[in-house]
Amino acid sequence: MTDDVGGAGEAGSGASRETGERLARAVASAVAEVPGVAFLRPRLGDLLRGSAAAARLRRTPAADRAPAGVRVRRVPDTGHWHVEVQFTVRQGHRAVDVARAVRATGERAAGGLPVELTVTVAGVG
Repeated sequence: MTDDVGGAGEAGSGASRETGERLARAVASAVAEVPGVAFLRPRLGDLLRGSAAAARLRRTPAADRAPAGVRVRRVPDTGHWHVEVQFTVRQGHRAVDVARAVRATGERAAGGLPVELTVTVAGVG
């Protein structure tokens, strides 16, 4: 079983889930400040927020939702956290340079937790 935060999958419980949620928020907050990051890639729920179909999503306070563009899950075999970051690069910035900066920033934001970080440039805008 994996603890999955910010994406589909089985929900974790207790301290592990709280740690994953804190990790997702810390990484998202830090990565959003990296020069060249236009925005973190929104999930489907974020895109549908204005629709009637998403009314039940709005019942959950924004602070309690996993941040857009960051998905975190616990890897049971290793105890590491797998963190996926998807973002869009600002025009005029080299995607490879921004991706490297995002990776380094995400690792620092983990605050010493063992993480495996995957960085995906979802677009340029």
